[in-house]
Amino acid sequence: MIWARRVIAPAEWNEAQDQFENLFVKLGCPGQMMLVAASGPDQPVLFASLPNACLLHALAGFERINDGELSAEASLLVGHNHAFEKHFTYPKWKPEG
Repeated sequence: MIWARRVIAPAEWNEAQDQFENLFVKLGCPGQMMLVAASGPDQPVLFASLPNACLLHALAGFERINDGELSAEASLLVGHNHAFEKHFTYPKWKPEG
């Protein structure tokens, strides 16, 4: 399994998520494959786990990263919750005010 990252503008979000989801379904919804969103310093960041490096070319704009570059908190967009919880926690809800 490899990890990839993409800093994303809000206008590109749907296309990137659809692209990942199509690949996920085409591959039979592998348990270790997921797409998550995290808050970046300026813009949101998407992290994708892929079964192997050969699939990275199928995701435009993503770059391969090491496990140590993952955010601690993220939200699962596509994938299986049990795999997500091995790597991330959901962001803590902070009430306004």
